[in-house]
Formats: sequence, C-alpha cells, structure tokens
Amino acid sequence: LMYFGPKVGFEFMPQFDDGKIKIDIELPEGTNLNECANVLIEVENRIKHHQEVKYMLTNLGKISDLDIGPNKATMDVQLIDPKQRDIKLSEMISKFVSELADIPNAKVTVDYGSRTGMGGAPVQFYLMGQDLNKLEELKVEIIEKVKGTPGLINFDNSSRSGKPEITITPIREKLADAGITAQEVALTLRSTIEGLEASKYRELGNEYDITLTVKDEVVSSPEKIKQIPVFSQKGVMYRLVQLANVQFTNGYTKILHRDKYTSIQFTGSPATGVPLGNVTSGIEKKLEEVQLPPGYRIRWGGNTKMMNEMVADMLFAFVLAIVLTYMLLAAILESFIQPVLIMLTLPLALIGVFTFLYYSNVAFGITSLMGLIMLIGIVVNNAILMLDYTNQLVREEGIKPKDALVKACPTKLKPILMSTLALILGMLPMALGIGDAGKEMRIPLGIVSIGGLLVSTILTLIVIPALYYLTASKK
Repeated sequence: LMYFGPKVGFEFMPQFDDGKIKIDIELPEGTNLNECANVLIEVENRIKHHQEVKYMLTNLGKISDLDIGPNKATMDVQLIDPKQRDIKLSEMISKFVSELADIPNAKVTVDYGSRTGMGGAPVQFYLMGQDLNKLEELKVEIIEKVKGTPGLINFDNSSRSGKPEITITPIREKLADAGITAQEVALTLRSTIEGLEASKYRELGNEYDITLTVKDEVVSSPEKIKQIPVFSQKGVMYRLVQLANVQFTNGYTKILHRDKYTSIQFTGSPATGVPLGNVTSGIEKKLEEVQLPPGYRIRWGGNTKMMNEMVADMLFAFVLAIVLTYMLLAAILESFIQPVLIMLTLPLALIGVFTFLYYSNVAFGITSLMGLIMLIGIVVNNAILMLDYTNQLVREEGIKPKDALVKACPTKLKPILMSTLALILGMLPMALGIGDAGKEMRIPLGIVSIGGLLVSTILTLIVIPALYYLTASKK
C-alpha cells in the first residue's frame, strides 16, 4: 500500500474517446483576417490527409466568447469511430501537435474537443487582485515558476497586450489648485474628440442629431491633445498638459473579473498519460513559492475546483461509511473489539486496489472512489462469516478459540470463495472495458472492485483468524 499508493495518479474523470479534437490558433496582435485565414488553410492542408479525419469545422475571428479578434481562429476536428481506427484519440492529438509545431508566427494549441465536468481547460486557476499593473508583474513571476511543471502542456493566460493607446491621468493636486474637477476634464475631452450633441434636425418625421466637434487634424497626435484647452468656472484657460499626464500606453484586449476582483486566468492541460491530479499537485508546489502581497490571492477554477470539492465530499462519505459499518457490526457481534478486526479487511483491500491500478496503468478518479466506498460493505462479509461462526462454536459448544477457528475456517472457505468468485466474474466485463459506451468510466470501477475483492479475500483468510486468535488468547 505504501509502495504503490503514491505511484498511482489521480484525476477527476477519465477522458472519453469521442473523436473530437479542438485546434486553437492565435497570431500576433494586429494580424488581419486574411492572414489568419491563410494560416487556417495551412493547418487544414496539414491534417486533412489523415484517413482518421472525418470532417473539419473552422471558425475565423473567434476562439470563444471571451477570445474574439481578427488574429484568432479555431478548428473542430471529428475523427472516425474508434472501431474504425487503430490510433487512440490521445495519440492523434500528439501527432497533430508535432505536425503543426513549425507554423511561423502562430500559437497553435491542440487539445480534446470535449471535456467532462465544468468544461474549458482542465487546469484553471486565477490570480486575483485590484491593481492591474501589479497583477501583470505577478503574472510574469507565476509563468516563470509554473511553466516547467512536469506533465503540464498548453500553458496560457488570459492577459494580452492590446493596441497602443493614449492614456490621460489627471493630476489631482493641480486640478484642486485650478478649481477644476476630473469630470470637467473628461467632458472637455469627450466634446473635443468625440463631440457633443448640440441640437436636432427634424425633416419629414425623421430626426437627426447635430454633433459639434473639432477637426480630426486638431487631435491627431499626443502633442496636439496636450494643447486641448480646459476652462475653469472662473473662465481661466488651462492646457490639458498643465492638468494631466498624457502618454502612450498599451491597452488590454480583455480584463476579467472574478468575485469582484480583477483577475488573470491561467489555463493548461495535462500531457498524454499524465493524470490531472499529478499536474495540479506540481502547480500547487510552485505557487507556494510565490509571495503575494496583501489583497492578492490565487483560486482554482474549472475541473480542478470541482475535483477538490469532489475529493472532500467523497472522503466524508468514505469515513461515514466506515463509522456506520462499525456500528452495525458492533450491534450484530455484541462486541467493540471484533468489529475492529473485521474492519481491518479495508486496508487489506486497499493493497489490492492500488496494486491493480498501478499495473493496469489506470488513474484513481471519481469512479474509483465510488468503488472504494462500495468495497467497505463487501470485503467485510468474508470476515463476518468466519468470526460469527467461530463465536457460535465458542458459545454453544464451549470449545477453545483455536479449535473453533480450525473448524470454522475450512467450513466457511467454500462459501467465501464462491461468493467472491461470483462478484469478480460479474465485475470482469466492466474491468475489461467490454462495450463502447462509457467504458472509460466503467474500467476504473471494475479494476478497483476486482483488485480489492481478490487481495482482501486471500489476506482475510490468513490475517483475520490470526488476529482473532491473538486477541482471544489474551482474554
């Protein structure tokens, strides 16, 4: 248990082989639609020759509802049925990654087309704070630490540099000295650059706005914008440069908010064959090295958040099942010690669970947890059969515990083996993945059940009688 347990990976839910692949393409900011379309055509030409590809659906100018722009595109690829191809979905994704890696000036991300759970990227966490500039500084540090996490691929973030823009920052002290408010400066800028509605023109039932503004040549450069006149209520004229800082800055394509905090979203995916839990554990260790100032925090999202909540709920259900089983056994056997001996079959079952998961290369997930909870009520049956009959012989025939064990264990061996064999054979089709519909969910459940039953039955026939004899001898 101590040897195989740490080596078994943990994931939220297994990925289904539905043949769907999503390819996201992002070009440098400022790229037009024609250039993006040419790259998309290049991607199509590289993957359409594969016999496994059934059809492709492209979307130009948009990756998602939040990622929109002429430099972005996405492609949905549908493969043929798994029965008709010799290559797995994960292997096909790896092949696409290698074939599309050398496209110049393009960031190409290849991932599963559909995800179980909350959707989106499997790995999601948010850097949350108030100052966007400080978030950008922390973002650089987080990227440097997290990008080398073993098993993490497609690591990205939501922060993108936008187009250059002119930023005007009012100088509060100078505004106070001049008797001008920031709102008055803003209204002056708006009326000068965008214009203000001065009146309306009506003709034949139609109404037209009359907007008064200045010529574009007057505000075509930062130097000219600095000379925009701003009048105080006393009629004193000031130039904008006297009241505010005017400078070139880079804007942002989008600004996310989460729980009323300005946020930067980080996303990623586990590599082929790497469980999600292994990747998130590695990321958590890296994030612990980041020193966040007061008011800033990191929160998990997406499937990772759901996985953490699921683990907490399942552990509570596991502990509750153990407590209820112990209470029931104590009432049946009229003893507080013997139920403890019977409950020792659970760690014996865990030995088989993790051993079988390790050698079958299956990660421990939600269905495995369900199977583990189910085993609590199954693996104790063998010990109950032996100890209940042993107690009956001791009480009714008055023989010694050792003699009672020698008589009870061979007598109950046949029903124990028959019931265990029936359960294992019933779970065998599930563990072998017979049937295409949802086999990825059924395989871990079958492996956990068979491994726990088989090993716990063998060890129960040896360990439980020995412990019973030791406790009975002390009495």
